[in-house]
Amino acid sequence: MNTYNYTLEAIPESDRVFFTDMLSYISEYVKEIRRNGDSVKILYEGTDEASIKNSVEELVGMINVKLKKMDDKVKIKTLVDHTDRSVLNNADIFADMLDKKIITKISSGAYAYSGIYLKVFKYFCRKVEEQADVLFPELEKTDFQVPVLTPVADYEEGKYFETFPHHIMFQTTMKNDLSVIDRFAKNGAKDASIFNEIKAPANVLRTAACVPVYPSLRDSSIPDKAPVCVKVSGKCFRNEGANVTELARLNEFYMKEYVFVGTPEQSKNYIEKATALWEFWIDVFGLNCKIETANDSFFASNYKKLQLFQIIGDSKREFKCLIPGSGSYISCSSANFHRTHFTKVYNIRTAETDAYCHSSCFAFGIERLAYALLSQKGLDISKWDEQTRAEISKYIDL
Repeated sequence: MNTYNYTLEAIPESDRVFFTDMLSYISEYVKEIRRNGDSVKILYEGTDEASIKNSVEELVGMINVKLKKMDDKVKIKTLVDHTDRSVLNNADIFADMLDKKIITKISSGAYAYSGIYLKVFKYFCRKVEEQADVLFPELEKTDFQVPVLTPVADYEEGKYFETFPHHIMFQTTMKNDLSVIDRFAKNGAKDASIFNEIKAPANVLRTAACVPVYPSLRDSSIPDKAPVCVKVSGKCFRNEGANVTELARLNEFYMKEYVFVGTPEQSKNYIEKATALWEFWIDVFGLNCKIETANDSFFASNYKKLQLFQIIGDSKREFKCLIPGSGSYISCSSANFHRTHFTKVYNIRTAETDAYCHSSCFAFGIERLAYALLSQKGLDISKWDEQTRAEISKYIDL
């Protein structure tokens, strides 16, 4: 394994986390990224240092694109700060969970769950499901069960390839050719040439639970008095490359979302109401956490432009919880205001004025919520505070 060292001096402070994440995508030969302060080690094999260096400099150029008055406008703001709270557990629980078979690694960034982790996972699923009726009693809600596979055409239409090409994972099969299938049956994947016989993919493994909701509303006319509220959940997939981190960042994970479509005021107001669930968890669990303005991990070539639009428009907020073992804060849930991004694409309009509706979604990363709670409380239920035990016991038999 070879190492290329890079210092982050040329990268603005606000972009350094994003830059480090994007290093996984600069070359197929990158195997691991290690950051220590402002120094980054890129571990690679199968190519030369000049190739890695050129790719790094290309990424630097993409990120350092300047837009007018950019630096003052894109600063992340902390809206709620509980980072001074003490936690019951400060130890790293991940290795212990593996040793005790509470989680089992199946492949890179994909785990099987059991024991206390699965119980807490189920708690968050059930709490999110229940709270839709508590938070929005006046809304008629649609439960939407959708498949993992989403047509490539929907991803192109929704501009996901433009904004998140690095996350895309495709579904495909071998060509329907008897000789190809027979060759595969005899030699399996050991014959690498068999992968030259793969069909062009027709489907994407969905990257977010809400993706199929918007095309399902194509050409709809939404009355002001009946805004759309959709509850959607399921497995999602993102190529995280070398950025896979314990249960904090996975290639396969589970999301639950509330999706709203209506007037601009309705779309904004309902995600504001949903933040009451964050406040509830902060209070009941006594979490060490913060709520911040945020921007998505857009692809590098569009990063500055899209980051600017998102932050200036206050389009995204994240609920971030401490993982004591690593000292890092992970985003466990987010409030996202899309405005007309999807409704224009799919021609979703208001019934009264024929103006484009606005949409928003409130997303929950169930693995991250469960991991953050257990990281702060520990794996021994007997040591938990009574409030935490009582809340989870309402939904799960501990």
